[in-house]
Amino acid sequence: MPHTELSFSESIKDDIASWSVASKCAIVNACWPHLHSLSHNFDEQEYSAFFEILGRILKNLSPARNFKIQNLNDLIKATDFLVANRQQTKGALVAEFIGQSGDAKEEDVVRMIELVARVQVGINICSQGMSTGRQTSRDTPVEWPPDKTLPEVIATFFENKKRRAISSDEIFDPSFTAAKLKGICHLHIRWTDNLVDHLKLDGRPGDRILSIYRHKLFLTNHRHLNSPNIIPTKVLDEAMRTLALLFPSGDSKTISLLKKEKIPDWSIVPSEISREMALDDFEYWRGDLARLLDLKRGPPETIAQTLLDTRDFSQFATLWIAILGVFLITVIFGTLSTVYAIKQYQMAVKSYDLSLATACQQLPQLPGFCPLNAPPI
Repeated sequence: MPHTELSFSESIKDDIASWSVASKCAIVNACWPHLHSLSHNFDEQEYSAFFEILGRILKNLSPARNFKIQNLNDLIKATDFLVANRQQTKGALVAEFIGQSGDAKEEDVVRMIELVARVQVGINICSQGMSTGRQTSRDTPVEWPPDKTLPEVIATFFENKKRRAISSDEIFDPSFTAAKLKGICHLHIRWTDNLVDHLKLDGRPGDRILSIYRHKLFLTNHRHLNSPNIIPTKVLDEAMRTLALLFPSGDSKTISLLKKEKIPDWSIVPSEISREMALDDFEYWRGDLARLLDLKRGPPETIAQTLLDTRDFSQFATLWIAILGVFLITVIFGTLSTVYAIKQYQMAVKSYDLSLATACQQLPQLPGFCPLNAPPI
């Protein structure tokens, strides 16, 4: 079914909302051909986050740049082309596409391929000097050299991340969840669409920001993509295990957090991954998890966190008893000081009156102080 009537515009998010079920189903099938989604049973709500990302990426395209994608049909064809030829280098992909289209400019094709890659793999593929529009400064870009395939680029990135991890015998306790980390360490959660930023910790002490990849459904879809996969299977499995660790199924606080953060699709994605409890069970995200573990076990980073830290209840109780004790002593001494100050004031007034009366007895004509007929003392 052709889709050329759907041209992209500045109101692309509204455009996507108005797409037919068949059109939405077509682009999902282009990204994950093994799904074989059909219009009559396609769940639009399940892929709402995907279309939100797609709309944001297309809306951010710079109007001054030319792209070889002008409508949904172009996007579907480009996605089919990338997925089918994912074992080719970027240079070979560009050359083949130019050969097929005849009149395409190389820069336009490069932008098209990188844009489609960002949509398809959920990673910010963005080569230097070849922008596909406005970028979020917090999103880590991944360079795609012309002589590398997309799977090679992604695998290399995560292998480098893996090599930086240090072996550890640490064990996670059941309280190591995103909900508890948010409550104890007062973390701000930033939901990211960029898998390479998953579990990245930013910010100053006391104002930490934890990035969490929010598309568990995408990981599942990529996991079942026909081999060879664009994202290494071990990376996909570990990413899902980190989510299982931080968001345990059936945990009431986790359910409340996801509901509050409006992450609806996790409740309908079946969990196929067990909740690992040892740090060494992780390779690619071991360093990130170790930092979170240190933050959870470490001392509070601000005075406010110290006052609200309930990890050691006896210490928490001792601190607040001491604070309340100091407060009560301060109130008592303040009250006593006020009472004695009032009494001192009253005594001073009486002493003044007595001194004035004595002076008037001795000098009855003291102007401004003594009445004309001052009574004797």
